[in-house]
Amino acid sequence: MSFSSDNGYIPNDFATLMSLVREGINEQFSTTYTAESFVGTNFYKYFYALIQRLQEHEIKTSEIFLKLQQYFVITNETLNRPNTTAPGMIDYFADRGYLVSIKAPIDIDAGKLFVCADVDDSAPDYAAVKLAVCTIIKDCAVAGVISQGTEVESITLSNDQAFDFKFNLPTKIPVLLRLTLTLSENNQNTVLSPEDVADLLFANITARYRLGMNFEPQRYFSVVDAPWAGAVLLEWTDDAGANWYSTIFEADYDEVFTFDVGDISVIEA
Repeated sequence: MSFSSDNGYIPNDFATLMSLVREGINEQFSTTYTAESFVGTNFYKYFYALIQRLQEHEIKTSEIFLKLQQYFVITNETLNRPNTTAPGMIDYFADRGYLVSIKAPIDIDAGKLFVCADVDDSAPDYAAVKLAVCTIIKDCAVAGVISQGTEVESITLSNDQAFDFKFNLPTKIPVLLRLTLTLSENNQNTVLSPEDVADLLFANITARYRLGMNFEPQRYFSVVDAPWAGAVLLEWTDDAGANWYSTIFEADYDEVFTFDVGDISVIEA
């Protein structure tokens, strides 16, 4: 598994693990298997189930690390989590019913605050919502920090001076999802219908994914969710199915995938 300070441990996918096995066999036995010619060999069949279990354990390890990391973060921030910090501001918004993300600070953005609020600018009450969001920014931002964005509200402070407070709306990326489940030869579990699987996947993503987060397919569905499956592959497309990806989508703070349960297709192989 790879590790980064931002994302923690990231499980290897099935293809990566099988590639490591193939390279080891080529080195050990002086063979020249390619990714294509290796499929269907006795080596491939032997290691198939083993790699599935290994991938499952890597996923669970990454989730355990993530939960431990979150525990330390929450414990530390409980002691001191002022509203002027990005996490404190996000919590402050959440307590008032607004989902936001905040751009991570970099040197060239010194003195600037970038907030993205997941609100509907076509709603009849948007004017009131925009004022409420900008008011929260006013209450949380420290002196000298200038908010940035396309949505602007001029608010008069207690000293009778009016300042513009700003935020951005999300960049919504419509996607389709495709989940392929390969039935395990050792299965003794009840197999859910494709409709039930789609509902389960939708619930998992809804609980674990939000505005500004990377879309990480391996975190949303695994053989733990589908114990009858020997292999699980979740893919996404942002071009109506012309290209499918199982890789991580690295999002900017204002980007979010949008889809409904009807945009999920389940393939049982």
